Amino acid sequence: MVLYVSLTIWMFLLLLIGLRKDAQTVVDLWPAKPDDVIVSRNLRVCTVLAVLTLAVLWFLTAFRAETIGNDTKIYLYYFKIFSEGGIDTTRSFELGYQFLNVLIGKCTSSPHMFLIVVATVMYLGTAIALFADSKNILLSLCLFFCAFLSLYFAMLRQGIAMVIALFAYQALKKGKTVGSALLFFCATLFHSSAAVCFLLYFLPAKLLKKRTLIIIAALACALLSASGILNAIGMALLPRYAHYFVSRYASSGWLAVSYEVVRNLVFYLFISIAADLGNREEKLALSSFTLLLMFSVFGYAVNLFTRAGQYFLLIAVVELPNLMFNGRIKNPRLWMFLIGTVMLASFLVTLLLRPDWNHLYPYEFWQ
Repeated sequence: MVLYVSLTIWMFLLLLIGLRKDAQTVVDLWPAKPDDVIVSRNLRVCTVLAVLTLAVLWFLTAFRAETIGNDTKIYLYYFKIFSEGGIDTTRSFELGYQFLNVLIGKCTSSPHMFLIVVATVMYLGTAIALFADSKNILLSLCLFFCAFLSLYFAMLRQGIAMVIALFAYQALKKGKTVGSALLFFCATLFHSSAAVCFLLYFLPAKLLKKRTLIIIAALACALLSASGILNAIGMALLPRYAHYFVSRYASSGWLAVSYEVVRNLVFYLFISIAADLGNREEKLALSSFTLLLMFSVFGYAVNLFTRAGQYFLLIAVVELPNLMFNGRIKNPRLWMFLIGTVMLASFLVTLLLRPDWNHLYPYEFWQ
């Protein structure tokens, strides 16, 4: 636990550094580099701190024992199968992920090297995307730590899919519709749930303007989910996935789902105020936060729905600091401090009171 407490304290310090006025000056001038010597020097310091922090998180993910992370042992078991037997179309694993296993298996049969390669893919992709698109890298990194450290330990297929989807989102922001669609499709080859990202193309500005309607819709969906009605509808319409609606994923984890719903509702409320729907990029960001909220309330039916929302949560890690400081939110530094502090506290409380949720504690290195 000392390791995780130390990491949390370090992230809190990065949060404070990211909220300095010099950091705000960088945000205001992004992506241009500031002329002020002191501000420019602080920017370089923030960059170095972010790189070192990401390197530490990568190291812990890459060199973890097979007991760390909910499904690590399962992924290692299938790595052995795919690397020795090749692609198997009868299995439920997506073809892109199977191909990656086979490719790694051609180079090494070591399960530890497999974890190192996958961790490198996820963290290198995340780092490139964060540095390319976040106006305040330290705030984004703090949010990433709280929301995704445990997920990167556990979700190998979806972790890769999320990184690809993040690049697709950034391409969509630049107006590269075809390129982004191809990248979203590539993400589905690693985890089919990435198909939900195509919803970003279809949310009209007229709907996004109706904040009250969206909140009422989210409340209604939460009631449908918690009452079991959505489970019945899902089993009728999607018989292939009926087992999810009656398994351990159904009607469980209400406390974790409630936390995510409240957190995502706060995100949505801030961004719905901050986003200018006349700006294509900000409209796209609001679309992402809206979908994040809607998928999180479906978690009351089957908490795997929250997994689908993780694509939009990774986008939120980048976009929340960007939009909070665009001048439409009063006291943004205070609000970001409160959001970051609550998320850091939640990370530690979860480890202490619900260690079985993520299987991170006690941490063990690969032996």
